[in-house]
Amino acid sequence: MCERIKAWFKHSATILWARIVGLGGLVFAALEATADLFELPGIRENTQLLLDPRYVPYYIIAIALVTELARRRTLKKDAD
Repeated sequence: MCERIKAWFKHSATILWARIVGLGGLVFAALEATADLFELPGIRENTQLLLDPRYVPYYIIAIALVTELARRRTLKKDAD
């Protein structure tokens, strides 16, 4: 089972991380679209509390660091 999961990500931590980030983006986009479509109160405000726009540059830096660490880990495995 574990090997099948690793094969789905092509044994690459970078691909795994990219898919996690992409899935997170899809979830937040769906929450925003659903809130507008069904006029659900509080969704937008709670999302903005979780992802305060003042901290977006720091989120981007954190994503870049994790991506680089994942890629370096994969490069290290490729070199062996």
